[in-house]
Amino acid sequence: MKPRRVPRSERPRYQRLPLPTWVRVLVLTAGWILVLVGIAGIFLPILQGGLSLAIGFALLSLGSQSFHLWLRRLMGRWPGLWKKMERFRRRVHGWLHRNTSSAADRRRADDRPDDAG
Repeated sequence: MKPRRVPRSERPRYQRLPLPTWVRVLVLTAGWILVLVGIAGIFLPILQGGLSLAIGFALLSLGSQSFHLWLRRLMGRWPGLWKKMERFRRRVHGWLHRNTSSAADRRRADDRPDDAG
């Protein structure tokens, strides 16, 4: 007998993203600002509401795994849009990870004492 498949939303949470805390705070702040601009853009004809909401949601899912799981469940109806958002999310995550980890590695290398004393 096959074991029952557990939906992703009920599986254990993923590990934290390998981004430093200060980067996650910046990403979450930028995400919420873009969501608020997107909500305003729905009512104001000057702003792009849908685009701002999509980018804001992608950034929020980058900084929060629970938001990512919620967004994945919500976007299950539109797989094409979800693939585009996930591609954007992975591209931004890779860029942030490369840029912040390289700076952290450089700082760690500078903090090491010299052995040739």
